[in-house]
Amino acid sequence: MFALFRRLLFGPPETRMSEEEVMTLAAKATKADRISRLFGRPMLRRVDGRGTWIVSTATKGSGWSVSIDDATGEVGPVKRWGIR
Repeated sequence: MFALFRRLLFGPPETRMSEEEVMTLAAKATKADRISRLFGRPMLRRVDGRGTWIVSTATKGSGWSVSIDDATGEVGPVKRWGIR
């Protein structure tokens, strides 16, 4: 809830990477793993005090997600989430 207030008062956080760059890196990561899914809009989260982009498929129940470090551009593993 505080994150919502912070965003409303101060605007979106400053990032080093744009959403387009994040989506390009996520597409390359899933192509390397031979996954052809459409991703939703990337979300910026704080993970261990660092800005991390989380990109996941726009599905219900299960799907795929990729994390990308905002500072370094390092792409994490493509992970399956959900019940399948």
